[in-house]
Amino acid sequence: MQKKVEISKVDENFKINNQDNKNLKWINPKNSNLVKVYGLNWFYKDFRYHRFPKETDETIKNLSGSLDVLTANTSGGSIAFYSNTKTLKIKVKLSYMFHMGHMPYTGQAGFDLYLGKSFNELKFYRSSNFDFNNYEYEFTFFENAEINDINLHMLNFPLYASVDEVLIGIDEDATIYSEENLFPNSGKIVFYGTSITQGGCASRPGSSYTQVVARHLGYECLNFGFSGNGKGQIEVAEILSKIENVKMFVLNYEANVYFDQLKQTVWNFIAKLRETYPTVPIILMSKIRFFDENHFASVKKTEHMIRTYQRNVVKKLSQTDNNIYYYDGSKLLGSDFEEKTVDGVHPNDYGFYSIAKVVEKFIAKKL
Repeated sequence: MQKKVEISKVDENFKINNQDNKNLKWINPKNSNLVKVYGLNWFYKDFRYHRFPKETDETIKNLSGSLDVLTANTSGGSIAFYSNTKTLKIKVKLSYMFHMGHMPYTGQAGFDLYLGKSFNELKFYRSSNFDFNNYEYEFTFFENAEINDINLHMLNFPLYASVDEVLIGIDEDATIYSEENLFPNSGKIVFYGTSITQGGCASRPGSSYTQVVARHLGYECLNFGFSGNGKGQIEVAEILSKIENVKMFVLNYEANVYFDQLKQTVWNFIAKLRETYPTVPIILMSKIRFFDENHFASVKKTEHMIRTYQRNVVKKLSQTDNNIYYYDGSKLLGSDFEEKTVDGVHPNDYGFYSIAKVVEKFIAKKL
C-alpha cells in the first residue's frame, strides 16, 4: 500500500521555517520607498510584478501560445534594501504557479536571499520553503539573528510563478532604507530566449544564469526568457526595443522554433532592435547541446547546420554592423555537459553556473 510520509516527521531539518512574529513592521514594495525593485523594468510605471508593460497586455494576449501567462512570471526580479533587522520574514501571494516534477518548487515559486555589507560582498543566505499546495505562504529567513550592523539584503523573485503580493517583515525598531543604485555599473543587459533563459530548472532563483551574471558583472539584467514561447515574435522585439538605457542584447531563442521559423524571424528581430539601438552590442547565441545530439548523428548534423546558419547571419550583418556577435551555445556547458542538466535539456545549478561563467566572460569583452 502506498503511503505519503511528511519528511519533517522523519527529519526535523526539513521543517518549514514559519514562526509567528507579532511585532514586525511589514513593507509593501508597491507603496513604500524603503525598498527598491529591480529587474522588472516597468514596475514603477504599472506597480505590478510583471515582465512586460501593462499597455502591451492585449498585444501579447493575441499572440499564439502562452506568452501572456509567462510574462507574468517574475524571473529576473529582485528587491534590495539596507537594514540592521535581526528578523526577516516574507508573506507571499501567488496568482499562478507551475507544478513541474523536474524543477524544485524553491526555484519555481520561492524567493531566495543574498546578504552582505555591500553589493560586492553579497553571499547566498537561504531560500524560502513552503507548502506548494498553497498559493499563499509565509517564510522566516532569520529570527533573533546576531546582527548589529547594516547589511544589504537582496531578495530574488520566483522563476516560474506569478506574484500578486510580497510583504517584507522586519523588526519594528530596525533601520531600513532602499538601495537606489544597487548595481555598480549603469545600463541594462537584456536577455531574450527560452525556458533555459527563464531559469528552468534552477533549484532557486539566484542560480538562474542571468542572475549570476548580474551579480558577477554588476549590471542589472532583464530576463525575457519565455518557456516554449520565445519565438522571435516581432511584437516582442518592439517591446524590448523601447527599454531605456540598454547596454547589450543577448538573443538565444533557437530552441523554441523550427529552423524555418528561425530563418523567418531572426533578421527582422535584430533589425527592430537596431531601429532604437543602432550601435549597442547584440549577441546571437545558439542553443546549448541537448542529450540527443550526443547520441544521434542525424541530430548532431542538423544542429551543426542551424548553428552555421546563425553564424552566417552574424557574418552577413557584420559587414555593416560592427557590434553584432555570434556565440556557439554548444560550448556553454563545457566538455562535461552531460553532468549539467536535469533532463538532458534544462540545466541544473551546476549547468547554470557554467553557462554564467562563459557568458559573462564573453559579455565583458564586448561591452
